[in-house]
Amino acid sequence: MRTQLILTTAALGVASSLGAFGQVYSVNAVGYINITVPAKSYVLTANQLNVGGNTLKEVLPTVPDGTVVFKYTQASGFAAIGFEFGEWGTPTATLKPGEGAFLQNNNPTAPLTVTLVGEVPQGTLSTALLKGLNLISSQVPQAGKLVTDLKFPATEGDVVYQWNTTTQKYNDPNGFEFGEWGKGEPAIAVGEGFFVNKAANASWDRTFSVN
Repeated sequence: MRTQLILTTAALGVASSLGAFGQVYSVNAVGYINITVPAKSYVLTANQLNVGGNTLKEVLPTVPDGTVVFKYTQASGFAAIGFEFGEWGTPTATLKPGEGAFLQNNNPTAPLTVTLVGEVPQGTLSTALLKGLNLISSQVPQAGKLVTDLKFPATEGDVVYQWNTTTQKYNDPNGFEFGEWGKGEPAIAVGEGFFVNKAANASWDRTFSVN
């Protein structure tokens, strides 16, 4: 998977006027992420930019017919959502910051590059983590080590599973035991989703600002 992120800190204007007492001025970080899916392959990806309600129609408005998104929940397992005849089969389905999903390119010869556009999540951010298997991502488009940089709440017994786009297989499981990662601290790329098998319920909380 190849990803590229470009951020622009843009002054979006005066939100409101408070007369002689001053003004509220809004500054948002906007940008885009390019994600490339090789021919006839999958990537385990993530949307880390807010656009509208983050429905598939908003996040991925135009992809080739035959493209499929696979979302996962503990209750239902994987659900496939296909793009056919110019629309998603479940247009209200979401791909929000903090979620992960497989993106499948069914073209047998050509790679697929999709561009995600929106605002970078900022402020206090929380992602609920259930005991057991979760398909998740960082809410913000930041690459780095999972705990050191991205502030993931690792606890004894957690196991991380990362998808290898080149081999089209999962890398070896990486467990957190006795205060350290068995295969070194996982490094997460911009636009990457991953599985974590949590030993207990938790919340991935962090405060983020581009400034």
